Amino acid sequence: MEKIEREVVQRGIVKAHIRFVKKSDISLAMLCFAFDPAKMSEETLEKAVMIVQENTDFSSLELCEDGTMMTFMKDMHLHRCVQVVKNIQETLRRSHDVEIAYGALTIIDKEDDYESLMHRIRRYLEQSKVGEEGRLCYGTRTYDFCSEGGEEQIFSNFFADNRRITLYNFYNGMPLSEEVKVLSYKNGILRIKTTLARAAFLKNEPFTFFKHPLLPDTVKADVANAVPNRAEVVLTNLRFIDKSPVDRENIRVMPDETIEVFIECANGEEIVGSIHSLAVNSLAIRLDDREMADFCFEGDEKHVVISFDLPERERRKTHFRISAILRYRKANQLIFSIYPNHFFKQKIENYIALQQTRLITIMQKMVLNFYQG
Repeated sequence: MEKIEREVVQRGIVKAHIRFVKKSDISLAMLCFAFDPAKMSEETLEKAVMIVQENTDFSSLELCEDGTMMTFMKDMHLHRCVQVVKNIQETLRRSHDVEIAYGALTIIDKEDDYESLMHRIRRYLEQSKVGEEGRLCYGTRTYDFCSEGGEEQIFSNFFADNRRITLYNFYNGMPLSEEVKVLSYKNGILRIKTTLARAAFLKNEPFTFFKHPLLPDTVKADVANAVPNRAEVVLTNLRFIDKSPVDRENIRVMPDETIEVFIECANGEEIVGSIHSLAVNSLAIRLDDREMADFCFEGDEKHVVISFDLPERERRKTHFRISAILRYRKANQLIFSIYPNHFFKQKIENYIALQQTRLITIMQKMVLNFYQG
């Protein structure tokens, strides 16, 4: 293909993605990267492309005139995209001893046009070239994470102009949010003004989350100190996170009693555990014997049937038997996507509402006890 034709095709692809962003509320990232040609045979390049395609949901992959490759990542926030790219790099390194030489990643902004987006991605590519091999430079229209100072400079600039953020915490899985005032930010230490009740709650919490429309992702921060009498909280170790519980589509609650679960594996095995947390579309299970999971999920098998009895009001229970797909495994905990029918979905929603009512009552008592001394 002639160079001019290649440029026209690339421009059309990029402009189509920009138009998609302007018409929707779905996050869309653009990724450009290059392999070291000296280390790539045709066979290795083919396998590397396959890995990239599989990990970016088979988005279009375009070979650009400068030798870089361009693709897109849909419905993920910036730091989740960064984590996916790092996973791709690790897979390439481990499986084929291949390294992405340099790369650039950015979230497409509604205010972007073709020239502004390409200028940003080329600037990131130039920044990544001068760093160590495998460096990924990334950012948004507003924030450049590859510039000198990195995240610390981003936070300093942000808090110089913005004095309010939305704070998030979870009480037994139930989300609690509140807009708070920023008192000061200096040398990585953030002081905020909240309510007496929230300050009392945070005194016993190790960390919290906060968001703002101008920040590219959710921020996690450690609670260094909380002073309920002044309704002030001191936060340290601010960092952007790739997986945010704040963005969960459905409310997740933790049972106040042990709910035993039986997992029927495809190979005929059965393993036992208990519900750690529950949402309408997902289930987290704590295993009694973590080694049994190795026998249940052999190879690529992820489908199981899960059975348990969910409590209702007046000590009644509903027996569940639903299909599930394993999404994530960590230590002795398994995270499943579940697919309840209409009847079971209503029962789960009723249980979540019941747990929320119970937790709100407990929170009200905590606040009352604090005010009464």
